Amino acid sequence: MKKFTNIESSTTVNDHWQYCEKNKIPYLTIKRKNKSFFEVFYDITNTKLDLNIVSDEIRDIYLSYAKFCLIPFFEYELYLDQDYFFKMLVKDGHEQFFSEQLFNYLLSK
Repeated sequence: MKKFTNIESSTTVNDHWQYCEKNKIPYLTIKRKNKSFFEVFYDITNTKLDLNIVSDEIRDIYLSYAKFCLIPFFEYELYLDQDYFFKMLVKDGHEQFFSEQLFNYLLSK
């Protein structure tokens, strides 16, 4: 099972979305934001998960990650204003592992 797709290098983004939608699993994408960061996006609206609870949990996990990895606050500050915390900034080189773990975490919920 493909856990996420890279928007820039994938011609199957729509297929991935449809697969996730059909199977009621989290949909994740990664996309290069700039030279140093990737943006990870997840969508769980096709699942039975409570968006508020999961969003708050992921925000807490992300803030720990950002602090631990010394990501400057000004880099991810705008992401904290989302109604649901569905997008986040991760360091270049972390995007694959982070996305895979995020998918596994969401699937375990």
